[in-house]
Amino acid sequence: MAQETLSLSDAKQGQKLLVVKTIGEEITMQALRFGISEGAELTVEKSIKGGPVIVVRNHLEIAIGRALAEAIEVKYV
Repeated sequence: MAQETLSLSDAKQGQKLLVVKTIGEEITMQALRFGISEGAELTVEKSIKGGPVIVVRNHLEIAIGRALAEAIEVKYV
């Protein structure tokens, strides 16, 4: 059975995630600018209600806007 996915915006603090896909070409390009693509591993540092999701990737903290985070599908590692 395949593991269920969720949007990055729904992830909780401390969760380790794997990016499954990004929705739409523009979203994919924005995510790539942050070094985030399919297969990337992220850890949620903080999710600010109504604001950005702060993730850690390769020891770098990245603040991802809520709209972008909603278009990034992830699953638990």
